[in-house]
Amino acid sequence: MIRFLLPFLTYLLFISESTLMQVFTPQHMDNETIIIPRFVVIMVCFIGMYITPMRGVLYGVAFGLLYDLIFTDLIGVYMFSMGLTAYITTFIARYFHGNIFVTLFVMIIGLSAFEFLVFGLYTLIDIANMNLEIFVYQRYLPTLLLNCVFVVLVYYPLRKWLINIAIDLEEK
Repeated sequence: MIRFLLPFLTYLLFISESTLMQVFTPQHMDNETIIIPRFVVIMVCFIGMYITPMRGVLYGVAFGLLYDLIFTDLIGVYMFSMGLTAYITTFIARYFHGNIFVTLFVMIIGLSAFEFLVFGLYTLIDIANMNLEIFVYQRYLPTLLLNCVFVVLVYYPLRKWLINIAIDLEEK
């Protein structure tokens, strides 16, 4: 059952992202702020940190490909970015004692790396039509704030559940 519950929860987060995205679009707000929930990226980083790094990277590549297939016209940007973000956060978290503050800091680094990597790749291939200053103030900072609140809210239950999954997987 555990084998199916983790991908299912990650998929539910994927679905909830697109649902929340419809609520936080600029048409529903009075300002030009763009808030993008990155719950799957956070989940993938948690999986890499608390289960195994390889599992986090595999989930990152798989759900990144799902992002690319459903939301974008270019395959590979989210797949590469999410896998690399899982690897980076797992690598950084390996050297620190895991508490909520360290995890939040590592997630900020991971989310920042993810956002700037996607923005940089899209700018490189001339798809992004936004300069860096507008990106930082209208998209990156509000997105980072929303996702940091999400990390704080899910840290304790998700960490405990993923540690239990890691223990169960080691026993098998």
